[in-house]
Amino acid sequence: MTYQRADIYENDMVFQRADIKKNDTHESKLRLAIARDEAFCFYYQENLKLLSKRGFELVPFSPLHDKKLPEHISGLLLGGGYPELFAKELSENDSMKTAIREAIRGGLPSLAECGGFLYLHKSLKDMEGRQYSMAGVIDADADYRGKLVRFGYVELTEKESCFLPEKEGIRGHEFHYFDSTENGTDCVAKKPTGSRRWECVWEGENHWWGFPHLYYPSNPSFVEHFYQQAGLYQQSKLKQKDK
Repeated sequence: MTYQRADIYENDMVFQRADIKKNDTHESKLRLAIARDEAFCFYYQENLKLLSKRGFELVPFSPLHDKKLPEHISGLLLGGGYPELFAKELSENDSMKTAIREAIRGGLPSLAECGGFLYLHKSLKDMEGRQYSMAGVIDADADYRGKLVRFGYVELTEKESCFLPEKEGIRGHEFHYFDSTENGTDCVAKKPTGSRRWECVWEGENHWWGFPHLYYPSNPSFVEHFYQQAGLYQQSKLKQKDK
């Protein structure tokens, strides 16, 4: 089996420099940390543009190589990629795993799709059966199933309206050989043809974690809700700072 690295669009201007000086822009835009390295490299260009257009400053960081999250962030996006190919290295970066776990538990709004979703698990077992500890945000384990688990386009709806307006959905795509012991039950995915459907996604007011790669332009309300949650988080941090 071969794996091809997806293009992260490194030259696109929707990404901002990670070494921006402290007071340059973080006060005027909400800073969104985006995992971007060899392990996390799949993002839809249209999603990044929509996030940027809404008002996020996109700040890349590396769960593989960095020891901490970027400063002054109000949100976190863990995209798709191939964490299974770098499971050992990700597992050994304890400081980053701890930083992400503590940030999310502290209320940082977060999105995690496919590879990013795997990274949030308690452990990940690779193609050779070797098990590695991951960030431990989700109390579940992930492993290789030897074949495509789910593949193709889906439309997702929430059981209870949160990121999306009531009775509306968002389109996405799944393609993965790994699966989780707990895929989540907060949404329902349905194939565009036929009657096949299944429960998926871990969701709350400020987080959405699951296997589907979402296509944000299919329902921009998703980005709007995430932006509002990031703004509330930033306000709470400012209030804490002023005390």
